[in-house]
Amino acid sequence: MPQTRYDVILTDQIAADRDLQEVTAALARLLGQDAHRVAALIKKGDQILKRHVDASTGRQYLRALNAAGAVGRLRPTASPSRPVSSDGRRHTSAAASDLAVRVISPRAHPADVAFAPIQANRITHAEGGIDVNRIDTPPIPYGAIALLAVYEDPEDEKKYLLVFIKDQKRAYRCDANRIVFSDFPGTQATSVIASLRLFLEWIASRHAALRVDPSTAGFIEGRPPAILEIDPVRYTTMLGKALSAMAADPVA
Repeated sequence: MPQTRYDVILTDQIAADRDLQEVTAALARLLGQDAHRVAALIKKGDQILKRHVDASTGRQYLRALNAAGAVGRLRPTASPSRPVSSDGRRHTSAAASDLAVRVISPRAHPADVAFAPIQANRITHAEGGIDVNRIDTPPIPYGAIALLAVYEDPEDEKKYLLVFIKDQKRAYRCDANRIVFSDFPGTQATSVIASLRLFLEWIASRHAALRVDPSTAGFIEGRPPAILEIDPVRYTTMLGKALSAMAADPVA
């Protein structure tokens, strides 16, 4: 099985305790580039610093960026191959724009336990929505889902789905292997990853304007799940705060 390769992405975010000028100077030294050019890269955001590296090399780049006070991420390198559909045939993935999916770009924030995810026991079908199979949580209508995010945890190498609900800080987190895809017609494929992608398309097709983060939009379009290189609670904090900001600003 071919090894997944990654692009190292420099975001427009910096560590909360660092000054932009300080970070720019540190990055200029690290990259061996002019400070003005580095400042422009940070301002643009989501700039590729290194293409097509393995996961171990990508993590080394991220550690170096973090030491400089910058925030980077790994994005699976786009592959010319297309995912396999449920019937085993190659097909073109749906574009996020085709599914009325809105992509949000979360800002850097320290981890906040108020946004720590809640473990979903399973995800099964419910009338007009999904059920996370917790005694304290009723079925969730599709329209109440505020955001979906997919990632791979480098520690256990499992793929996870985060389900954010409107007016609720804490997302539900479910191991992709515990989603009962057979409950959702047309989503059960030959692999968990392919099934998860079809599952996201299923929900998006039943949602007026589903939100996802950039790496999940890439996953919908055919890339592998992004490897999460930050603390999961920090990740859910960043996504949760981005949603809170949007709720406070109707224009967002």
